Amino acid sequence: MEKNEKQVLKLKKTGLWIIISFIVLIIIGVILGIEVSKKNNYNETQKRFTPYVVTAKKATLYNKKKKKLGTIEKNITLEITQSNNKKGLFQIKNTEYYVSYKDVKKSKETNTSKDNSHFIIKKQIEKSNEIILYDIEGKEIGSLSSNVQIPVEYESDKYYYTTFLQRTVGIKKNKSIKEKEVKTKETEASYVSVLYYEKTDDFCFDLGCTPLLTLQQHLTLLNANGYYTISEEEFKSYLKGEAHLKEKAIFLLTNTESESLTKLAEDNKVVINKLPENSEITYSASNKKATPNGLQNVDCYFIKSYTTNDNVLRMANGEDVVEIEPSAKDGYANQRIPVLNYHFFYDASKGESCNEVICLEASKFREHLQWLKDNGYYTATMNEFVRWMYGQIELPEKTVLITVDDGAMGTGKDNGNILIPLLEEYQMYATLFLIAGWWDIGNYFSPYLIVQSHTFDMHQYGSCGRGQINCATYQQAKEDLEKSLGVIGNADSFCFPFYMTSNTSLQAVKDVGFKVSFVGGNRKAKRTDDKYLIPRYPIQSDITLQDFIEIMS
Repeated sequence: MEKNEKQVLKLKKTGLWIIISFIVLIIIGVILGIEVSKKNNYNETQKRFTPYVVTAKKATLYNKKKKKLGTIEKNITLEITQSNNKKGLFQIKNTEYYVSYKDVKKSKETNTSKDNSHFIIKKQIEKSNEIILYDIEGKEIGSLSSNVQIPVEYESDKYYYTTFLQRTVGIKKNKSIKEKEVKTKETEASYVSVLYYEKTDDFCFDLGCTPLLTLQQHLTLLNANGYYTISEEEFKSYLKGEAHLKEKAIFLLTNTESESLTKLAEDNKVVINKLPENSEITYSASNKKATPNGLQNVDCYFIKSYTTNDNVLRMANGEDVVEIEPSAKDGYANQRIPVLNYHFFYDASKGESCNEVICLEASKFREHLQWLKDNGYYTATMNEFVRWMYGQIELPEKTVLITVDDGAMGTGKDNGNILIPLLEEYQMYATLFLIAGWWDIGNYFSPYLIVQSHTFDMHQYGSCGRGQINCATYQQAKEDLEKSLGVIGNADSFCFPFYMTSNTSLQAVKDVGFKVSFVGGNRKAKRTDDKYLIPRYPIQSDITLQDFIEIMS
């Protein structure tokens, strides 16, 4: 009996341990399930929310170890870049701060980032107590905990301003905040050029209007020369002496507002400021650079339809600029502009050769550009030449238009790359008449090379023994030209293959919308020429420097 009781007791103990073990396993399973669920929820949240979120409530700011660093108010849009899966955190772009995935929801905004590289940081603030953050309208948007260091971009009488979470925030000044100087090697702007475009439009018919295509050329040129645009807020701070900007700052100002202008600014990633009706700043069209001397009578450059690209660069460089209006045509009435026509380039020093008469050795082309530079010639863009032909602008007395046909050997980055580096080295402009269906237009990108149409696929002889565009029907020619514009996107000018035209092809060129077209002729262009039969000088392989000088004289 005693033995049976012991066996029963042993069985009871074993059963108890089994029950306890089973319960433990269940608890572990539940915990693991919860963790897996959390991880899955986090992963799903990450997939749905990245890269933009908005705070669903007052959210806590953490570091990567999930230590609390501050808070951010509800409905603040954030851009997130990285995550901490173990902690369930999203990292906020360009910061060391994180937010919990539980505190945010999907944002409809697609771009909250702000480029804040324009300011030179010369001061930072430190504080032992909590710092309250305000937006530029004075509304509280968050706070940071003690012992943080914050760079000061600019300041006013009442606030320090900095960039936090891709937005400008203010911190109220008080006696407990400590300031500390920061050393920098950045070069500070001693002036800002204000470029004022009174009116912009797709097409302009008065001297105060700038075509959008011309504005696009200005933006491309400014970008290529290292200039950047600033907002009105940044400009005001600079004028008041509250902010230090990096050199090469440009303030673009216009009195026009349109969808086309907005798209142009977005495509070029620039800030174009609309002049408000009751602006704090008053401007003086002095054609001089602006300096930080307050908000009244701020010097600016007044861009006209006859402002050349060369003058735009001089303005950006802070030079005093005097321009000649079209009404003052004395000395220009009989102006003639040589239009040079090149084709292919090769470099003999690299073992390259070319037996065609329209090939030019690279050293000869360099010789031509050097002579133009030494003798003070201005190389016009095609848009400037077209406006000159229509009497809308005047160009310097020593002006030349450089054109290159086809897009073959030595003209693109992927087929020899001789033309573009030389243009960029000498900072001279040329127009490439590209056979749009034969080569990729991306092969020819440069701020100093303007691409225009040389047909889409009609650069060969047709059945009539002349250029194919002249053998084609009106509809065939028109369709080819329209197809070329679909690639090039600009109808300033057209160039006839083999210099050959016909009544049919000329009509198609006009009807498609080209403003001018070019042929041969071996003489300089003048305003009284037929705008669709503009002459050019074909440059051939045996040209000497003396021959070139005679063309230019």
